[in-house]
Amino acid sequence: MTKNIWNSIAPDFEDEVMEITKSDLYGTLQKQVNKISNLQKTAADLGCGAGSLLPLLTDKFKMVYAVDGADELLNVAREKYDYSNVDYLCHDLSKKTKSPVVADVTFCVNVLINPSHENRINILKKVSDATKAGGLCIFVVPSMESELHMYQTLVRHKEKGKTKYKHAVSEINKLFKNEVVSPVEGIVDIGGSLTKCYIREEIGLFLSQAGFNVEDVKKIEYSWKEIIDSSPQWLKEPYPWDWLIVARKNRKKEK
Repeated sequence: MTKNIWNSIAPDFEDEVMEITKSDLYGTLQKQVNKISNLQKTAADLGCGAGSLLPLLTDKFKMVYAVDGADELLNVAREKYDYSNVDYLCHDLSKKTKSPVVADVTFCVNVLINPSHENRINILKKVSDATKAGGLCIFVVPSMESELHMYQTLVRHKEKGKTKYKHAVSEINKLFKNEVVSPVEGIVDIGGSLTKCYIREEIGLFLSQAGFNVEDVKKIEYSWKEIIDSSPQWLKEPYPWDWLIVARKNRKKEK
């Protein structure tokens, strides 16, 4: 989405966009923040949106930089999270300009989701520039495997509603073709927004090509009610998920 669109939804951001800190079933992101916290180090939330990640960071790091390209979203974050050790910076991560910050630890939470391949490359380059050599970056990205799991689950849902398997598959295939704009690229229409989703191997390769070494990969799982309207009571594990990737920036480029 464009800067103008993000600015337009800023007042209702919490209703329009699922916030991971509230929907993370097992507190996976919180646990990861706790694990790497260091009051002697700085952190940057790159693409901070309305700032929902900030309460997890402010008492874990000496200084936190909250960076986003939408000034209205930053205003919402600034008003809601008035912390003395947070510096708010308006900067478009997709532009080929110098990063406004360099931090020991960076967070890139559902920011590498732009449908444009070029924009994603620019954003990742900016994240790399904002991360000190040898520093950690915590990435969260939508899972393409989870999307496929959702469509298969919808087939099960229809079967339990007495739709024959063959007809259920046919109906969900039509939905799949309508929503999955580019299966090869992993571009999916999620809630009216074209969103880049990643298979696990793909995101690891993408990060390694940008000079990051992947150290760990976890699932951030969500309730089905976040994905399927009026999800039935019987729908339990396995839950839909995003990928959380812990990656360390190389100290020097490999030859």
